[in-house]
Amino acid sequence: MILMRDLNQFQNQVTRQPSLTGSSSEPFEIKTLNAENFSLQAPRHERVVEMIWVTKGNFQIMFDMETYTVSAGMIFFLPPGQTFYIRSAVGLEGVVLRFPAGMMVVDTDSPYPNLTFCTSRIFEVDAATTATLMSVMQCMRLELTNSHSQKAEVLSGYLRIVLIYLLRQRSTVLRSAFKADMAVLAKRFFELLERRYLTNKKVSEYADELAVTPNYLNYVIKQETGKSTSANIRNRLLLQAKRMALHQGISMKAVAYKLGFDDAAHFSKFFKVGCGCNFTAYRKGCPSQF
Repeated sequence: MILMRDLNQFQNQVTRQPSLTGSSSEPFEIKTLNAENFSLQAPRHERVVEMIWVTKGNFQIMFDMETYTVSAGMIFFLPPGQTFYIRSAVGLEGVVLRFPAGMMVVDTDSPYPNLTFCTSRIFEVDAATTATLMSVMQCMRLELTNSHSQKAEVLSGYLRIVLIYLLRQRSTVLRSAFKADMAVLAKRFFELLERRYLTNKKVSEYADELAVTPNYLNYVIKQETGKSTSANIRNRLLLQAKRMALHQGISMKAVAYKLGFDDAAHFSKFFKVGCGCNFTAYRKGCPSQF
């Protein structure tokens, strides 16, 4: 198969240059993966992200008292500081990519696999994506060997491409030790949202009441719902606006005021963005229930 031939060629090229390190104080490396990588597992750097791409064989990894198998065609994503134990490795070949976490800008709306919190993932990479990732990593490898300026910016761009492609793949989020706590926090947030959506419009206001950081709250809610905390707040407010729109005797300005909007024009824009039509058109299109 062409893909297998390309994989072998890619593996051989990395093997000839097993360690390619950037100029920053924290490593940016592309290295060959084999069983010897795990024979003596040194403490992981608290600011370095690691991606283990298995092209042949498999290994078993244990952390948080759970064991997972990573086999050919999978990429294991490890955030900074995550400790683990390798139980076994059989016929293992592949590539290890390590890079400083600071190279990726992560905020509450980041589309990339999260680098801020200790959340590991196993990605199942399909054939088409495998070919694309091989090409991108080849570009990264070549960039590491040259002496041009703005190397970090170029590598960061390639990383964004890699992570976006990974996000399109099936993945398993390994968060066993925190799953129950996360579910409890999400439940508390939605209970609070139901009581406070008329007055609390900011993520920070909910985070303060729940005694967590806004970033962590957003991370949990995004994991549980697939949407950011702010999106959930807007959706709840929009739901109430829709309900109130069905009351034919209430004006848009009155609805805006009751929902905490000081400016009716601002509410009108909010409603149109959320519903795809303006307040009047929505009201006309919905049969009155009252």
